[in-house]
Amino acid sequence: MAAPTPPRTRRPPGLYRLARALRRVSVVIVVLLLLFLATVGYSAFELVRSSPQQSGGYSAGFDSNDTISVTGSLSVSNPGWYPLSGFTLSLRILNASGVYLGEVSDGPVTLAAGATTSVPIALYLPVAANGAAESLLVQNQYLDLGVWGNATYAYLFPVSVHFDQNKSWGAPFSDFSVSVGTPSVANGSTTVPVTISYSNDASFAEAGSLGMTVRSSGGTACGGATYPLNVAPQSFYYETRNVTLATGCSIAGGSVVAVYSGNGVNLALPPEPLP
Repeated sequence: MAAPTPPRTRRPPGLYRLARALRRVSVVIVVLLLLFLATVGYSAFELVRSSPQQSGGYSAGFDSNDTISVTGSLSVSNPGWYPLSGFTLSLRILNASGVYLGEVSDGPVTLAAGATTSVPIALYLPVAANGAAESLLVQNQYLDLGVWGNATYAYLFPVSVHFDQNKSWGAPFSDFSVSVGTPSVANGSTTVPVTISYSNDASFAEAGSLGMTVRSSGGTACGGATYPLNVAPQSFYYETRNVTLATGCSIAGGSVVAVYSGNGVNLALPPEPLP
């Protein structure tokens, strides 16, 4: 009696085997894609949480072209697992009243995974009569610094960060005040003592002079004087000079205009009214 023939296993068709292999590959791809997205999401969260931070303090001073310079740097770190490319950083300053003073941008830069870099900040604020930055000369205030950063993360995904800082500003001519004493007449000339006082609350010294002009109510220059300055930070200035007035020029209801000259700049302070 012949032995039974074992059943033969039929091999699936080639097209079926290809489809099954593609399904397996697609599952692997989906899993890898999900892992990639999860790590990107986590890394992006860590990146946003580690927003640009100030590196040391900001410094300020008088600069060329009749400006006040604000310089410093911001530290930018990429704690994630993927590179940060095309990173641009913008800083905007508003004064205590919310008036726009100026802004500066830097970049783009590329930051590798786990790397840290320092982005320099150099902002020059023009100080002009009746301009937005004029109050920086005579008024202590808190400035609003807004920082924005935009970049592409992990080669594909746009990310952005934003934060605000309040920074204390010390005015170089804080509480600037002018007082006029009792006029005296000698040899047909009228002379009045004019006293200037203020506090240098800035972080930098003032070396130069303060040119002062006394004007009538109609704006006519009646006389003037020059006050030498060498005022250290956090120091008080008080000085009186005698001013000879032009014949027939009345300063009642007029004003005093002072211009600081030194360190390569000429900055006009806000006019001070006279009684």
